[in-house]
Amino acid sequence: MTRVFALFVFAVIASVGGAQDLLIKNARVITCAGPELKIGCVLVKGGKIAAVAESLDEPGVPVLDARGKVVMPGFVLPHATAGLDGRNQNEMVPVTPYVSVLDAIDPSLPFYEDCLRDGHLSICVMPGDRTMIAGMGRIVRPWGATVENMTIAAEPGLKIAVAPPSGNRASWIAKLRAELDKGRRALEKQERESKVGGNEETGNAVLDLEAMGAKKRQLALFRLLRGDLTAHVACKTAGDVLQALKLAKEFKLKTLLICGPNTWRAAKHLAKEKISVVLSATMAIREIDPETGKEIERVIPKIFHEAGVRFAISTATGSLGGRYAWYQAACLMRYGMSREEALAAVTKIPADLIGVGARKGSLEPGKDGDVLVLTDDPLSGRAWVDQAVIGGEVVYERSKDPRLSEVFGGGK
Repeated sequence: MTRVFALFVFAVIASVGGAQDLLIKNARVITCAGPELKIGCVLVKGGKIAAVAESLDEPGVPVLDARGKVVMPGFVLPHATAGLDGRNQNEMVPVTPYVSVLDAIDPSLPFYEDCLRDGHLSICVMPGDRTMIAGMGRIVRPWGATVENMTIAAEPGLKIAVAPPSGNRASWIAKLRAELDKGRRALEKQERESKVGGNEETGNAVLDLEAMGAKKRQLALFRLLRGDLTAHVACKTAGDVLQALKLAKEFKLKTLLICGPNTWRAAKHLAKEKISVVLSATMAIREIDPETGKEIERVIPKIFHEAGVRFAISTATGSLGGRYAWYQAACLMRYGMSREEALAAVTKIPADLIGVGARKGSLEPGKDGDVLVLTDDPLSGRAWVDQAVIGGEVVYERSKDPRLSEVFGGGK
């Protein structure tokens, strides 16, 4: 099995190249931006989608005949803490805004192989949820020899947790507020000094180097407080959601809430404030009704949808069904969302929420040529990713997948 994985990684690394031209023909096309085409074509030129139409011809451009197959945009994962080197995605100290997943992403991990095989072509990798201010994330594609090759967007935001991993919530929030306030005061001081042309050098080399190091450590926090970065805020409960919104208002933060299943009680408030969120992979929880004493099921996306909250759905690597974006979308349909809404929750909406909506999430001219060729409808439960295209280049073929070949024989 180790040898199989090594061969897969070698194949990915060997295929790294620039943007490509490609014409995908004769497929059913799900654009996620308008009506589906029963039979259509997608033209990619220079790595970007040039046209989507019922019939296209482009002399000299390689053709991928997808007759009998379904073409759609690559799935977008709006929040993932997998894909990092080491078992723990959290820092040992509570405040580390200066760290970045850039230094922890390992392109050779099986997580990225699985993402490619599953059609997850854009992944927002963030630090874990157990650190107060955890550091910078990165949006990557699951393909490339280095993190730089993989990178789609270098700095989508800074991870913050409003719930402690254990202990007292009130003291945790107080410490978080104190850190943000300290950062704000330091930023205001720096801005005042820059206006008057102040020189902070003391003449003491040791002290000046220490001050320079402190500034570098505060840089990401300064950018957050200026509004240059988005705070990706992990919320476990409805109370956490309210605290996150209060902090966002107090410190004028741009925020993206990452909501766990127990945040469902805040759905109406989020709808009233017109705030979009990322929901965790957990679709339903069971609780004891305090009035009747009976066990009841809370279907999380259904509650948010009925409240009118716009949301994206994430996946879970440890879950049999929940690891697949198509499965999550199919569950959304089962819980009452339309087909278009369900597909948008794993393509267009997550791309918008993490700041790459102009490039990802739908098949439209001008967007990146990231395309999935599926063997069946994505919500049928029978679909495999037959080919994955990134920037117009076919980077995955099911028939050449060594792991599937080992299991099924020939990747069939």
